Amino acid sequence: MKKETWCFIDYENLPSALEYVISNDYARILVFLGAQQKNVNIDLSKQTTAEVIKIKGVGKNNLDFHLIYYLGKCQANAGNHVEFAVFSKDTGWDNLIQFIQNEGRTCHRISTTTGSLKKAVPNAKLPIDVQPILKKLTQINKAQRPKRVDRLTNHLQSIVRSLNTTKTAKQIVEILKQHGLISVNGNRKVTYSCKIYR
Repeated sequence: MKKETWCFIDYENLPSALEYVISNDYARILVFLGAQQKNVNIDLSKQTTAEVIKIKGVGKNNLDFHLIYYLGKCQANAGNHVEFAVFSKDTGWDNLIQFIQNEGRTCHRISTTTGSLKKAVPNAKLPIDVQPILKKLTQINKAQRPKRVDRLTNHLQSIVRSLNTTKTAKQIVEILKQHGLISVNGNRKVTYSCKIYR
């Protein structure tokens, strides 16, 4: 199934995000509007993918808690082809985003919509149950490593069977991508980071 991205906008924190996401290819747009904000500054009547969630009540982190609730619902219900993008300048999101990534879902916090788009990815360690898999990859000679993502996925599947992990091979591929250990181009060709070269 084709990849698609659902975005979650903290409109109190980063209102410029709404104009950006409308002009780009996002499959679903959730805009979280604080109790003290009357409305968004863009007409969304013709935006079938956009939904405004108006938060009632005023309190510290009130909007954030509502956004977290929706993130949890979407994490439970979205297919594996769905990626998440949280638009906020607040670095407090990074631990939660890292947790979602560790569950195998591609998820980023985007902190600015001006200039080049900046994805704020937490600088966290690789999940413990993925580290042995990475070690096995580093033991393979550079020339013999799988060069296409489907072959890498099949190879990882054979490794997963012998290790104590609940993650699927596809989830591990996504985690390796999120940590910058591999990249996959439009032709599904895999490039390995220098971090895992022998």
